[in-house]
Amino acid sequence: MKRVHKYCFLCLIMVFALSLVNAQTTISGTIKFKGSHVYNNMIVSEVQGNKIVPIDTIKIDAKGRYDIKLEMEQPMLYVVKFMPSQNETTYWFVEPKKNVKLDYEIDEYPVLSGVKGSKNMEVYKTFVEINRPIELLNRKYYSASVEEKKKIEEDFRNIYPQIQTSIKNHILENKNVLISAFLVTCFDQEFADYFPVYEAVRDNLIAKYPNNLYVKNLDERVKKAVLVGSMAPEIIMNSPNGEELKLSDLRGKVVLVDFWASWCGPCRRENPNVVRLYEKYKDKGFEIFSVSLDKDKNAWVKAIDDDNLKWKWHVSDLKYWSSAAAKLYGISSIPSTVLVGKDGKIIAKNLRGYELEKKLQEIFND
Repeated sequence: MKRVHKYCFLCLIMVFALSLVNAQTTISGTIKFKGSHVYNNMIVSEVQGNKIVPIDTIKIDAKGRYDIKLEMEQPMLYVVKFMPSQNETTYWFVEPKKNVKLDYEIDEYPVLSGVKGSKNMEVYKTFVEINRPIELLNRKYYSASVEEKKKIEEDFRNIYPQIQTSIKNHILENKNVLISAFLVTCFDQEFADYFPVYEAVRDNLIAKYPNNLYVKNLDERVKKAVLVGSMAPEIIMNSPNGEELKLSDLRGKVVLVDFWASWCGPCRRENPNVVRLYEKYKDKGFEIFSVSLDKDKNAWVKAIDDDNLKWKWHVSDLKYWSSAAAKLYGISSIPSTVLVGKDGKIIAKNLRGYELEKKLQEIFND
């Protein structure tokens, strides 16, 4: 079962510039301990580029009170851990020159119970409340028995669509609030389906926060979105023998851009089907452009031979998840496929097995 959200922030660590001139924000609040879990300290870490840097430890006094002064020049994202547990985490997204009050209740885990002085944190609080049923299932899942996990997975499937819809509506209702640029990334695994939400958030924030680096990044992502109906971005990479191959060289053919790797079990299990479809349609104008996310050339070449992937178009920069092509196409999991028409436009995405065969039958009137 995929772990959803949590609360999406660790997967969206983005670049923030720090100015030499900072402004102070005060965050304070009260923690109410309702159960046996008692925490003495809070470790506050600042998101700096691709790093999470601890900046201070807050003492929680005997009455559950805490406070901290933070130096910032622009809105900042903080990761906060309740100690002595290393697992209980919350997030702060606050702006300069603010006095913010954040209250928590702690039974089995911390819950943000009150917010004053920050619209961003109010929006975040509601987001967490909407997502809580998913979070509770995630917490149960990892200590559950095999039979219990089956029930949890069924519960997850039943509530997931409704929660996603509620989160989408919440973000759209607050699309002019900066934190929505972060919350929207909880849809990253379904980017194409939720593209209008990304676009709406970008449109409402780009004028208000033109110099915010994350908003700029969101703007670029929307502009470069690889969606059905758009032109397939060019891929230029080397084959195993060092030959430079281009996706555009296959213009005039129907091309399956197949993102895979030798170490990916589901990819290897899908390969016999890909080989079968290649043999069936290659003489009708079907080609496969395989992009490997391998980092070991020998393992890549061996997998090509072992799986009988006999087409010419195999490429990789051997950079694993840092693959330039994977980044360009927004690939966050494999196997992933992009079906490209003869005109270079994307026909469909993530078709495999029967669905891929059905689409090829339609295209080639088979």
